[in-house]
Amino acid sequence: MKIQELQYELNSMIDNDDDYSKIYKTSVELDLLIVEYYNEVLKNKSHRQKIFRHFSK
Repeated sequence: MKIQELQYELNSMIDNDDDYSKIYKTSVELDLLIVEYYNEVLKNKSHRQKIFRHFSK
């Protein structure tokens, strides 16, 4: 949800020609949040795969 909010905020800032430093800051914040999300997804996927392999022996 936070990713969507930041995407909307960033798009609005770009559309309104806001200050470049604010746009850049929001863009970096969004990028970090996306990386954090995918790291969590991959960690959970890896964990599920380990569990599945353990029980499929």
